[in-house]
Amino acid sequence: MEIRRAFPHPELRTIVRSFEERRVNLGSGSLYWPVAPRPDQIIDIYLCEPFRVRAGDGDFKALPEIVVVGPQTHCHAEVCLSGEIHVFNILFQPAGFSRLTGMDMTSLVNRDPSAADILGRQAHVLNHSVRVAGDFFGRVAAAERWFDRMLEGRRPAGSFDYASCHMMDVGGRVRVDALARRSDLSPRQFQRCFTTRVGMTPKAYARTIRFDQAIRAHNEAPSRPWTDIVHDAGYFDQAHFIRECHTLVGIPPSRFGEDWRSIFFPARG
Repeated sequence: MEIRRAFPHPELRTIVRSFEERRVNLGSGSLYWPVAPRPDQIIDIYLCEPFRVRAGDGDFKALPEIVVVGPQTHCHAEVCLSGEIHVFNILFQPAGFSRLTGMDMTSLVNRDPSAADILGRQAHVLNHSVRVAGDFFGRVAAAERWFDRMLEGRRPAGSFDYASCHMMDVGGRVRVDALARRSDLSPRQFQRCFTTRVGMTPKAYARTIRFDQAIRAHNEAPSRPWTDIVHDAGYFDQAHFIRECHTLVGIPPSRFGEDWRSIFFPARG
């Protein structure tokens, strides 16, 4: 698989974490994978055939050409990929999508609606601008211009934006009262603001970050001992992580085999 990645220009970095693009031809085969719990907020633009998704025991349905993917708190859906895969991803900072749209992010948790339902006409503008660009860096530049226009006249990033980014940077291992002090809010105010603008409570978000970090580490080095992985991710011990696996995905770590190693994880940086 070809994976490309770029960071936004400095003025956008409190909104956008990175731009990415994935490309692979699966030929006549199909790849099925579970949607793992993860903290990311993403806009996906499918430059070839969109992915197909099913929730529970339902039928697989094709996604729109451009979708908004909210944070995922548990494994509730499965994705099918086939043929030529070419997708352009825009990854947001924890409170970035809320700052862009002003929406309550709790409404996007465990959802992947059409971007047009969230952004209206501007979703079509972004989709067209990215599609007509000639290469990855042209698509990045087109997306940056779109963000610049969307953010004209908006308030600059504040202390809350930096505090929520800090939680991602440290893998969720930070006390809420310390984040509240960084954001110049009381702990109760910070809890309310965080839940509205990020989509989860700080505790739930930190939990999802830790789980995502552990699964990502296993994906990158499947032979690495779980005891090392869970310690680095901030779990008390392996038993703690096993309980989390059963709660969040319904299976033990021993079953994280080929399906889980094939997950398209957004990059970290």
